[in-house]
Amino acid sequence: MLRERPAAAAARAAAATVSGLAVGISEVWRRYGPVTAVAGVSLDVAAGEFVSLLGPSGSGKTTLLMMLAGFEQPQSGRLTVGERDITRVAPNKRNVAMVFQRYALFPHMTVAENIAFPLRMRRIGRAEREARIRRALDMVKLEAQAGRKPAELSGGQQQRVALARAIVFEPPVILMDEPLGALDKKLRQHMQIELKQLQRRLGATVIYVTHDQEEALTMSDRVAVLNHGKLVQLGPPRALYDQPADAFVADFIGEMNLLPGTVRAMTGELCTLAVDGGTAVGMAASNSDGQLASGKPARVAVRPEHVELVAASGAAQDGLPGQLAEIVFNGATTAMLVELAGGTMLRADISTRSSLAGLHPGSPVVASWAAGAALVFPGAA
Repeated sequence: MLRERPAAAAARAAAATVSGLAVGISEVWRRYGPVTAVAGVSLDVAAGEFVSLLGPSGSGKTTLLMMLAGFEQPQSGRLTVGERDITRVAPNKRNVAMVFQRYALFPHMTVAENIAFPLRMRRIGRAEREARIRRALDMVKLEAQAGRKPAELSGGQQQRVALARAIVFEPPVILMDEPLGALDKKLRQHMQIELKQLQRRLGATVIYVTHDQEEALTMSDRVAVLNHGKLVQLGPPRALYDQPADAFVADFIGEMNLLPGTVRAMTGELCTLAVDGGTAVGMAASNSDGQLASGKPARVAVRPEHVELVAASGAAQDGLPGQLAEIVFNGATTAMLVELAGGTMLRADISTRSSLAGLHPGSPVVASWAAGAALVFPGAA
């Protein structure tokens, strides 16, 4: 068998590289009768960036993606790809690729024929078409399945075919609508890594819709959190996790304890609250704007991994007293569910090797955390 020379392989890889283009969304609105699906969203995506649109059902993320694809029209606002205004451009003229959740493969076509479809629509010549199909198959590692039909493939392989079909015409922008939603957890996690690696090799701009927080945090350069059609927060995954803009983002991104209480005192940015039979501390959220004052309702947000538990000694102890209600083994960590004095539930994630893992439901404990590990948001639950 002839082996490809390194220089030839490098040239082939360079030929498959896509230059991403910036995407602009400016004051876009979309209503359906009395329902506002997208409410004045503005978002700039850099060339080659991977941005996820994250939010619950009905938050407007899929509607926004459909408008970028051209399948929906904004009632006002502007959409751009590079320097080009695509707001009123037909879907097939936008030079963007779309990957759907259900793959939308043609069942009567082979893998190679499915991948060739967008090239045929663009009247790409046979020699160039076959070269591009080979490159796409190589990228998604499906060379051996080129002659099979979709029904003969696994779910992960079908997803790769859909990706290959999307990248084969070398689009600068790829739109993905929950493409991993139909896969089982282990395969989904594997495909998340593959997708990100593929995007980096291509250099394409990716806008990815998901309601899975873990997926968005794992894959994205930045995450745009939407709620009720509005852009609530935009930033790198770490910033959203550590510094959520409001209680909604705090609760939606990852696991979070949100405990209602009453402000006792403010010392600079440090807030002390009365919470469910005890005292809690946290840093005032950046958008609290002076709304945190003694006697006012507030919520303290703290991640389970930041909660520290100690066995109650009977003497007065700082923190929140309660008793263990449930212990859940999760492998490397154990989730301790604590029922506080007033009935509020608090979760603490501890190492399975911790001595606390030997406690039993009903054991009295006291929960606390470092002041900088929690945020305090104004307002009642």
